Amino acid sequence: MSLPPESTVSSFDAPPIPEALLSPLLDTAADSLSSFDAELPAVLRPLAGFDRRGLSHGPARQQLQRAIEIDPAFRDFVSDSFIGREAVARVIDAWDLDAAAEIIDDAMARSDLALLASALYAVRPNGWEFGLGMIVARAGQVRSDEERADDTKAHQTEVAALAEARRRAEGARVSAENKIKSLEDELKEERRARRERELVADRSAAEAAKKIKAAEATEAAAALAIKKAESLTEREADRARNAELALRDLRRVTGAAATPPTAGLSSENAHVLAEAANTARRLATRLEGLTTATQVELRATAALAAEESGDVVNRRSQPVCPPGLTSDSAAALDAMLRTRGVCLVVDGYNISMNAWFDASIADQRARLLVALERLHQRLRCDVVVVFDGSDAAATIPPKRSGVRVLFSTGGEKADPVIVREVGKMGVNIPIIVASSDRWVAEHSEDLGAIAVPAASLVEVIRH
Repeated sequence: MSLPPESTVSSFDAPPIPEALLSPLLDTAADSLSSFDAELPAVLRPLAGFDRRGLSHGPARQQLQRAIEIDPAFRDFVSDSFIGREAVARVIDAWDLDAAAEIIDDAMARSDLALLASALYAVRPNGWEFGLGMIVARAGQVRSDEERADDTKAHQTEVAALAEARRRAEGARVSAENKIKSLEDELKEERRARRERELVADRSAAEAAKKIKAAEATEAAAALAIKKAESLTEREADRARNAELALRDLRRVTGAAATPPTAGLSSENAHVLAEAANTARRLATRLEGLTTATQVELRATAALAAEESGDVVNRRSQPVCPPGLTSDSAAALDAMLRTRGVCLVVDGYNISMNAWFDASIADQRARLLVALERLHQRLRCDVVVVFDGSDAAATIPPKRSGVRVLFSTGGEKADPVIVREVGKMGVNIPIIVASSDRWVAEHSEDLGAIAVPAASLVEVIRH
């Protein structure tokens, strides 16, 4: 007798059954497919040549289930192979419609629900449709219970995570408060030490002023001594000239041979003249040495006073901040960046995360470089931007006109690199450091730079 087309074969009103509940029967179908002598159903022909592994998952399982549902010959062949298993025989022998609920509960407790469903589907004993319906319902209930349990577990995990986050936040708060207290204590100590240094500097300045006054008095006394010596020398020189003129007149009268210029002078006058000349030379020499020593002492005293008073000899040049503006405002920053020769040092990710926090790291870096290049073109200021090397992209960013890009290396953060860059620049270069990092700002200011917050630079580059 010929069979009707596959599309019209009845499935015996079997309820829809999930694939997982028929897995034992489908395993038997996969194992016995190669020994099926009749013509394969059309739905199984694409599976011809599949090995056991290829038939154990994916669409192949669905095609096996579909063939069992619509092809009676294949279903009978698979059912005969499946019913021959001892475990299936025990399940069928124990089946009783009146005790279906208890049998299904026992199978669930033994994790044999799939075996029971496959046996009822293959053998079709009395009440098999009812039994399959109950099995499908129980399996759905189990899935729902498992999903609820998973949701509960996830909720508990989330609550635990929130509790742990709160605990860590509390610990961070306590740590921050302790650090603030420590910094306040350090600040008080630094202020006390600064007051002491100022007192020492004031005393040193007073001593230097006394030394300068004494040196000025010594210099005045030396000038007076020089003046007296010059006067005495001039008088003695006049006397020598008069004596020489008298001697020349005497020679003309007597026709005598030339005699020494001092021959007409008394021994007393000659001695006085020689002593005056020697005195003038000694005074001149002494004055020259005194003047030189005084100048050296004045320079040394002034340097010592400057050093002890805390004045910086090579103080860094500063950008011009317009009157009435504070240096941390956007308007002041825009004006200061117009200072001739100014250099802007940028804490890269500190600025980009302030400006484009919702973008990726690579996108933030690219946007910041474009904005800094435009800033250079608009204000002609030099720009150095430093990024953390651990977050650097695999490719080197393109060169930007007027913008020098640096990445920290060796696991080092960008913060110390920024401070080192400030320290490398000459004191004649005005420097502005843009960062909201307190450590970077304080150490940059110690090197003579002006620190501005990230928000000010973001406002300027968006102008």
